[in-house]
Order: sequence, then C-alpha cells, then structure tokens
Amino acid sequence: MMFKGSKGPPAVASNLTTSLLKARIDGTATPFLEHRHRGWELGLPAYIERSAELAKPPIIIAVGGGKGGVGKSLVSANLAVRMAGNGVRVLAIDLDIGGANLHTYFGISAPAHNLADAIVYGRRSVPEVIIPSGVHGVSLIAGGGEEAWGGSNGIHEGTLRKLFQAIFSLKQMGLADLVILDLGAGTHRHTLDFFAAAHLGLMTVLPEPTSIENAYLFFKTSLFRLIENVGDNLGLPDIAGIARRHLLSTDGGGRGRGGYTDRLRSVAQEHPAFIQQVGLAMASRTVGIAINQVRGQKDIDVGKSMELIGERYFGFQTRYCGYLNYDEAAWKSLRNRRLLVVDFPHSVLSKRFTELARVMLSNLGY
Repeated sequence: MMFKGSKGPPAVASNLTTSLLKARIDGTATPFLEHRHRGWELGLPAYIERSAELAKPPIIIAVGGGKGGVGKSLVSANLAVRMAGNGVRVLAIDLDIGGANLHTYFGISAPAHNLADAIVYGRRSVPEVIIPSGVHGVSLIAGGGEEAWGGSNGIHEGTLRKLFQAIFSLKQMGLADLVILDLGAGTHRHTLDFFAAAHLGLMTVLPEPTSIENAYLFFKTSLFRLIENVGDNLGLPDIAGIARRHLLSTDGGGRGRGGYTDRLRSVAQEHPAFIQQVGLAMASRTVGIAINQVRGQKDIDVGKSMELIGERYFGFQTRYCGYLNYDEAAWKSLRNRRLLVVDFPHSVLSKRFTELARVMLSNLGY
C-alpha cells in the first residue's frame, strides 16, 4: 500500500477471500493475521528481540484511549469473558502501571504475586503469576504497584523487552490464544509500545469533548511512534525524523484538509519506499473504536465520525467496533465484586459486550 496517489484510507483486506476472513480458531495463526504479519512486525519497537516466538504470537488486543476513567478495565475484563465464550483461551494482563485494578473487575482480591514479580524482580516466572479468573477459558495477570515499576528496575527497554518476549511466548507455551492488554491512561512511550504491539488496538472513548480530544491525541502519538519504529527497524531513523518533522511543521495539528495522510503522501514524493513501509505497518494493525456510556443516537454517531477521521486524517485501518450503553449495572457489578456479564447477564450492556466481542473477532479474521 502506498500513500502516494491514493485518495482513500489504507486498506489491508481487499485481496483476502471471505473464507479467510471467516477462518476458525484451530490453534494456529489465522490466514488473515499471517497475511498481515510482516507489516505488524515492522511496526514493533526495535528493541524487541526477533525470535521464533515472534513468528507465531498469540492474538494481541490492547485496550487504551489516552484518558483515564473511560472504562478500559471494565471493557478488558468483560471482553475477555465474551471472547472466551467463542472457544478462545484468553489471558488478560493488567498493564496500567501505577493504577492496576483489573483484578477487582473479576471480583478477585490483590494476588500475592503479580506482573512485577516476574518482569521487574524476577522472583517468579510468568506462568507462576497467572491466576484463574473464575471463568472458564479466562486467566489473569495482575499488575504491580507504582513502587515496583517506578524505580531503577522498572520501565526501561530491558524490562519491556522481557515483557514482550513473555507475551509473544504465551501461545507456544500453551497458555493463551488471545491476550488482552489493559493499558493505563496517557501517551507514555511504553503505553504507545503496548498499543503498537496489538493486532487490534481498541480505543475506549466517552462521548464527551475531553475524551474525544484525548483519543485524537492518542491517534497522533501512535502514528508518530509507529513511524519511528519503522525507521528504526529499517535502519532509516533519519528519514523517519524527516517524516515526523514534516507532520509537526504543519498548521492545525494534521486536522486540516487531508490531514496527516496527505502530508505523508507529500513525504512519499522524496522517500517513496519508506512511506510505503509505513503504510504497510499501519495497514497491518487495526485501531478499533468503542464508545462507552452511550445515552442516545448522537453518542452512537460519535464512533462513526471517529472511524472516518482515524482513516482519512491519520491513515490507520480504523473500525467502529461498537458502543456500550450507559447502565447502572456497570457500577453495581463492581460494587458486588462480580463481572458485569456474569452479574447481569441479561442486561443491555451485557448484550453489547457480546456484540463488541463478535465484531472485534471478525476484524481479526475469525
């Protein structure tokens, strides 16, 4: 895929048959993901070791969005359950560094051992910090506290490399077919790296201005990080720097006519091969949109608008995966320390999670 001369958003699946898109889970990567593997790997951070595990990773979904309080952990926990209902072994990992609480949504008290014990301190192996969620087919790794990740042994390329290696090994170790990464708020470099590693990055957004603005910032910083990754992986950091500076030098933050996609096309006039590889990396991962706490049709329509902007202005393979109604069942289930889809299985919100999981799996080729 090339930006140069293209008038529409990038597309990846146009040459895939319907049978590939409907491939069933059989313990191996779907043909759809195999088709996208080269571009997906091209967009990973350069410090990640290229290994045999990287060739056949589990399906990776990252739930982010930039702003706190938009329901990322609620979505991560209940999506895990609904996806496991399709016969997938799901592992949910809490990567909200400093604010880990995913276990609470499963109704589990803080475990004795967590991700930091395996990655930061090396006191346990990764399999040893995996705990059952109480739901068949779903397991969990709780996140460590800020004191673990904030010190000298915390977040740096060494620990991140170790963490990614562990994630990529989960399928070959027989521990998970699909991994859900529950990300923290903000656009920290490590958060962008987790999002870049996802086959599908789901942005959870509230239908209100600050959340939408933060989501667009997340689009922008993810794009810049992806360009940097491609440059590092190709040994062309100088050209990546040229592309980034060109995007930053424009007025309107890329939100003017044509947005960042047109500006990347202009860079392609001088560096066509590099921008082609950036396009491949972008087209090989999907950015999903989920609008949370919807109260009416106007809120529902926010998701479609964001899908169009994600494609036309930022150039990502963007899909509006669904919406979640405002429902008091969400806080009631948390107060009861039970999963929403278990505590209120017949609620409208529970049905929305079923549909959200179905659409996301479809976009991953299932």
